[in-house]
Amino acid sequence: MRSVRDGLKHLLLGRTNFPQQFTLGLQEPQDLVDVLLCGLGEPLNVTQTHMMACGAPLTICVGLSPALAERVHGARLTLKFSDRGLGSTLGEISLRHVSTITAGEQRLCMFHVADYANYCLPRLRLWAHYLQYARSFRPDQNPDVPITRREARAMIIFYLCPRPVVLVTVEVGESRNMFPMNLMGYVGDGYFAFALNSHRCVAPLVDRARRVVLSTVPLQEAATAVSLRSNHRKASIPWSDLPFPLIRPDRITMPVPAFALDAREMQVEAAYPLGSHTLFLAKTVNSERFARGSHFFSAHGLYQAWRQRTPPRASTGETDVPPYLKPFNP
Repeated sequence: MRSVRDGLKHLLLGRTNFPQQFTLGLQEPQDLVDVLLCGLGEPLNVTQTHMMACGAPLTICVGLSPALAERVHGARLTLKFSDRGLGSTLGEISLRHVSTITAGEQRLCMFHVADYANYCLPRLRLWAHYLQYARSFRPDQNPDVPITRREARAMIIFYLCPRPVVLVTVEVGESRNMFPMNLMGYVGDGYFAFALNSHRCVAPLVDRARRVVLSTVPLQEAATAVSLRSNHRKASIPWSDLPFPLIRPDRITMPVPAFALDAREMQVEAAYPLGSHTLFLAKTVNSERFARGSHFFSAHGLYQAWRQRTPPRASTGETDVPPYLKPFNP
């Protein structure tokens, strides 16, 4: 029976049978996929000014000028994900504006998902993947992030754009922690935003500390970073429990991994509960660079499947590695 199932899976998925998450080594900012906001006139490139602000309801944050932010309510807006080299559209997410947050001279517009379209694979192959994901889904796997089917499929499109993964250091009083994070991004006017699961221990810890350090993870330490995902559920850890040595840089007030490529210390200015996640708004107060190298990025396996179907491209400073089989789901 198992051989029959494996044969059927190979027939339906062919060479596109990749894990839902895989690792890439890229320089930041990544230059493989562009994200365009369409519906306010000429498409606006928001690749570096958007991020996922909440998992449930799935909320996408886009940083806009006050003039553009005034026009988003009621507008028919779409995020388009396009391959930069070939210009091919990988997918689209239709947006519904729900709220706006002021951040200095910038406006952070929050959107829920109205619809989605995935163009990475032929329709039959795409639905075969959806069926495979549905069969492996367990309702109790992540009960504090109860996303809908529409949101789950829109999230796939969101991760067709490679996202950096960092290690976060937080320390306040006798409490301290270090954990991986990838719901984050610059949102304009010097502001950086990141989202943490409101039900996990690290969100109230960060809210209390109001200061964090983000360390860039080199590609070769990707597995080490992901191994710390369980720390999201811990109120505090001994530094001695970490599987690597720490350093204390001159200009950074908290320890960082000795393998970090750089570190950015940030002051948290505000926190906004949005549902399953809390959105934190911060500004960089200190930074140090220690080394150069390929950064740890994560993307959805369907992006890798699409790459397999496209002609070779000129090098973009990318380092390919085998698919990373352990899920990154803190």
